[in-house]
Order: sequence, then structure tokens, then C-alpha cells
Amino acid sequence: MFNKDIDMSLFENKNVKKNFVLLTFVLLVGIVLGQIVTYINVIQFKNEMIIHDYGVSGYLLNKHPELAFEIQESFTSTKSSEHIEKGKSILGQVGYEKKIHINLLPQMKKIYKINRITNFLLLILLSTVILFIIYNFFRKHFSKIEMYQKDIHRIISGEIQIRLDDRAEGSLSKLATSINIMTTSLYTHIIKEKQSRFFLKYIITNISHQIKTPLAALTMYTEIMKDENIENEVISKFLNRSECELDRIQKLIINLLKLAKLDAGIIELNRTKCEINKIIEAVTESFEIRLMKEKKIFEVKSEFKVVYCCDREWLFEAISNIFKNAVEHTREGNHISILIEQTPLLVKIIIEDNGEGIHAEDINHIFKRFYRSRFSQEKQGTGIGLALAKTIIEMHHGFISVDSTINKGTKFTIHLPNLQNCKI
Repeated sequence: MFNKDIDMSLFENKNVKKNFVLLTFVLLVGIVLGQIVTYINVIQFKNEMIIHDYGVSGYLLNKHPELAFEIQESFTSTKSSEHIEKGKSILGQVGYEKKIHINLLPQMKKIYKINRITNFLLLILLSTVILFIIYNFFRKHFSKIEMYQKDIHRIISGEIQIRLDDRAEGSLSKLATSINIMTTSLYTHIIKEKQSRFFLKYIITNISHQIKTPLAALTMYTEIMKDENIENEVISKFLNRSECELDRIQKLIINLLKLAKLDAGIIELNRTKCEINKIIEAVTESFEIRLMKEKKIFEVKSEFKVVYCCDREWLFEAISNIFKNAVEHTREGNHISILIEQTPLLVKIIIEDNGEGIHAEDINHIFKRFYRSRFSQEKQGTGIGLALAKTIIEMHHGFISVDSTINKGTKFTIHLPNLQNCKI
């Protein structure tokens, strides 16, 4: 079944309409030329038949001059079926019948040859014209589609203000208009998103700075009270807890500020050639006292020095957050290792532990901001560290993968593109 709306909409396109009219005209011309050729063929056949009859009459007249009147009458009088049967009987004896090959009749052979050539040339002419019209239409059609495709790739690559230039009529022009509307809508959403991010950054920054002053005062008051000789064990216990919570709030504010800056897109990575081994060494040194205190074993494995173009400060932040996650989710006596690998395509930093592991329910959510697993509510944390690490690694055009088994351990792998590193 044909869709009438689609059928009618085809003719809204001027090129379709123009080519349809042109094809119709060519077909009409072909029909007229066919009729003319048919008429010419009939006239030619008539002339050949008359010449043939002239030859037969002349031949009979030479043999029997006295039958001149009867010869004339044989061509002008009406023939009965009896005459036809008698003639068929006489001529059939010499092979002159319906099944005789056309090559044995010179006049018929000549007419057939002329007709075959004429019809072939006419068919070639019509086919050439029709194919040219169709080719020209599709060439223009697909040229426009290719132009749209290039413009769409430019839009995808970031030139969001590009517009598809097509003011004609038809389906392709409607498609171009729809794409332009969609692009405008996307551009508007991007602007709004940027404004929202800057506003969020402003709010977080402002609130964080407002909190810093009373937080510093509270920290100072807590330290003063701890320095006093307090014999009350309960007060001493709560002062220690207060100090821990104040430290936690301070870290949360710092991480929120970092996340706000990254989200707002105002951070530009200061890429320089850095030795990954030294960055990891600095990370482990910052946790060394805690690891010794909690009696956890750690080691760094690397067969050679790995140099990578990165922002040292931000990459240190990402690795530190993942390593901190490993420290927080391992018990006394557990093992944490960092392995550095380099291939022509990737630089891999593998942080692996044999701790408690990540529950299957949480594995797809651990990089979400402020996500806290219901299986580890007793653990201290803000739920920002892994999200921050993921954002930083993605800014380096890399990604993080994770593999974990409950009560067996977790392996985080940072993948950094080495080809891009070589280019830089």
C-alpha cells in the first residue's frame, strides 16, 4: 500500500517535480517517435510489397502476354478462400509458405534490418536521455546529502553554531530545517548548562569560603580545649570526635571546590613531561604513616621509568583518591600494590588490593557523586573522591576500569592514551 501523503510530498521538491516532468516529456517524445517509425516502416513495407507484385506481374506478362487482363484482375479483384488455398498449394510446392526463413525473402530481410537498426538507435537514445536525467537528479541529491553530512560532523566536533544551508523545498530541506532547529535547541541547552555550572561554582565557592572562617575558628577552639588538662573522659572523647569531623568537613569543602572548578570547565591542564613513578612515590609517601599505623602492606611495581605528558598536580589528585579508597577498604594485614605498565597505545596504572571488595550492586555506581553504598555505611567518606578521579582522568582523555570480587579484593586500572602522549 502506498502512503498518499508521502507520494504527494515528493512533488513538493522542485527538483523531483522538474525531473518528473522532464521524464514524462522524454517518454511522450519516445512514444511519438515510435509511432512515426512504425508509420515509416509500414510505408516501406507497402512499397516493398508493391515492388514485389510488380516483379511477379512482369514475370507472368513476359511468359504469357495474352494474360495481361487476367494479371491485372488478379491484383484488383477480391480473393476467396478457394483462391488462397489453390495459391498456397501451388507455391507450397516450391517452399513459399509461412515458415519460410526471412533470409530467403530479400525484401523482408531488408525491411527487418532497417527496422532493427532504427528501433535499436531509438531505444539507445531514449535510454541515454532517461539515464542522464536520473543520474543528474541523484548526483545533485546525494551531493546535498554529503554536504549535510560534513556540516553535521562539524557540529558534532564542536562547531555547534553551524547551520545547514538549504532554502529549497522538499524532504531534504525539511530535514535540514529540523537539524537546524535541533542544533539551535542544543546550543541553547549548552549555554544554559554552562550558566548553571558557573552559578553552581559561584555558589559552592562562596559557601565554602563563608564556611572556612567559622570552621577554622572551631578547629582552633578544639585544639585549645584539647591542650587544657581535662580529666573528664567523655569530654576528651567528644573533642577527639569533633576534631575528626572538622577535618572531614574541611576535606569535603576542598574536594567540592575542586569538583566545582572542573565542572565549570575553567581548569586548563598544565601538561608537562612527568615521571609517573615519582608521582606514585609521592602518593604512597603521603599515606605511609597511616599504612604503618594500620599495619597494611603496600608495594610499587615497575620494570622501567615511565614518562608521560600530564598535569602533575591533578594526576596526583586522581591517583591519590583511588589509593585512598584502597586504604579505607582494606583491613590490618591486607596488601595494596601499584603496578605501572606501558604499551605503544596505553600507559596503565593498576591499583590493586586484597581487601573487602565492592558489592555487585554498587560496581556501576561507585563513580557517581556522593554515592554511598548501603554495605559500607560505617566507613568514613564523602562519596566525591572516585568521581573526582574519574573527571580528572577523562580530562587527560583516559578512562578508569574496575574489577572487584567480594572478600577477595578490588583492582582499579587507569588507562591513559600513549599515542596522544607521543603526539604531545
